[in-house]
Amino acid sequence: MNPKPLRAALLAAFLLIVASALYAVRDNERVLAEGRVVLVQLAPVDPRSLMQGDYMALRYAIDNELLRNEGEGRYAHLALDAEGRASLVGLGDRVPDDPALVAMELRSRDGRETVGPNAFFFQEGHADDFSGAQWGEFRVDASGKALLTHLRGEDLLRLGENRR
Repeated sequence: MNPKPLRAALLAAFLLIVASALYAVRDNERVLAEGRVVLVQLAPVDPRSLMQGDYMALRYAIDNELLRNEGEGRYAHLALDAEGRASLVGLGDRVPDDPALVAMELRSRDGRETVGPNAFFFQEGHADDFSGAQWGEFRVDASGKALLTHLRGEDLLRLGENRR
């Protein structure tokens, strides 16, 4: 193969990869900046991983309700209290029209539906700061995309922010 077309193809592939990565970063930054704060109750598991550094393995109380819920859907429809704590109202295949409800797109992990990631990573040696985690703080946009941003304690204060 002629080296000139090969170089052009490689450059085009590289530019496509960079453009895709930049788009994904920009989309996540938009969710973080504009997304609604939603607090989802946690059911923490093991806070340590020797191979990956310190992290907290997570489960969500809402996931247990998803198992008991009769319907199927792509989104969990959530009602929020005055402090932003979420409770499951139902499931649906689209974002609800009701502005009082928030939709979180469901993820499939190990054959089960879940509202969030299975781990929260933090700096090594800070496990004690996160041991009291009771809530996951998400930023959720209008399309149901949710990003886990912080862990909060029983008092709803963010954990790990006051350490020097």
